[in-house]
Amino acid sequence: MKLIAALLLASPFVLAVPAPVEAQASGHDSTYTRLFEDCAETPFDDEPVVRIDCPGLPGWPVVVLAAEHGAVVAFSERGIEAQWQERPPIGGIFVNIGPVLEWRLDGAGAPIATILRYRYEAWNEDGNGTHTASQYLAVAALREGADPGACHVAYVEAGQQPDANVIARQAADYLAPDWQCGVDAPIIFSLDSEYDVLTIAAQRRPGH
Repeated sequence: MKLIAALLLASPFVLAVPAPVEAQASGHDSTYTRLFEDCAETPFDDEPVVRIDCPGLPGWPVVVLAAEHGAVVAFSERGIEAQWQERPPIGGIFVNIGPVLEWRLDGAGAPIATILRYRYEAWNEDGNGTHTASQYLAVAALREGADPGACHVAYVEAGQQPDANVIARQAADYLAPDWQCGVDAPIIFSLDSEYDVLTIAAQRRPGH
């Protein structure tokens, strides 16, 4: 349990209020599960790594690969190694993941994407303790029956953008449904981004 505790964000994860209607696709909604609750740990024999299997939503187990400096997450066993290769741009020595996982649901209530907070920590200049160097909300598209079962769509800079949660939900609603895993590269959304999610979604429409 010490490893699990170290992976959690140092400060409590605050659930954002629902985004305005115009900021999310019609009929879409969110549900939430907590990471590291009711999970099963399987240590690796030859290295300080632990596999943590956690319940997600029906048909979508959450599999965390955790080590001393952080963790990576997969949703389903399909293409699990490829999923574990994905994470936001590295911004520190240690990476912590939020204890709450947001699942975006389409109008029929089916999961289409997840949103998870990553916080990178770096050593203080005096070597005493660490500080938060950067934060991202990672948006992953879910692919039922496909291999891989999920892949990253967007990384939303969350340390400075006050509307980071809204942007992440837009990416989940408008980009994730037709995202091509293994073909499309994740998009970073920051204060310096030239285009917003809705503009990119419009550009991706057939015939644009």
